[in-house]
Amino acid sequence: MLAAVAGLQLPLVDAAFVKTTSSDANSFTAGSVAITADAPGSKVFAVTGAIPGSNPVTCVITQYTGSIPATVRMFFPAVSGGLGAKLIARVRYGTGTQTDCGDFSSAGVLYNASGTLKLDAYLSAHTDWATGDGSWAATQNATRAWRFELLLPSDDTATGLTSTFTAVWEARS
Repeated sequence: MLAAVAGLQLPLVDAAFVKTTSSDANSFTAGSVAITADAPGSKVFAVTGAIPGSNPVTCVITQYTGSIPATVRMFFPAVSGGLGAKLIARVRYGTGTQTDCGDFSSAGVLYNASGTLKLDAYLSAHTDWATGDGSWAATQNATRAWRFELLLPSDDTATGLTSTFTAVWEARS
């Protein structure tokens, strides 16, 4: 009988205990960086026919809407004209929602606490991201108000001069 069992061949089976698990719907999404600026008439200033003693004040309200924290800086890549050398300027930052600065509350002065420095010196010192001013650690839906004050002093050499500049608020993560 042993011979009969020895002649019986069982098929080889590749058997083992097996258990699997999976992780479905894997994804990777990059965060976003986004900022908006609200200014009167889409400009920091649009003053014409200014006379000595003119003292325009405006606020630009920025809102960071990106999904990841970012640093925001303000700079001025394009500046022209000679009136900036005559205009006294002060720049502050703080809180508020109105572009006429009606509800502005200052958190600090970025430029000219003394009230004697000229606009062109400020603009020419902040021309790109590396030299940008007002470095702000922004988080989603945070806002900041930037208050600009100008004063045209009595100076006959300012007659007929103009100045233009581009203001940029850039957010980087």
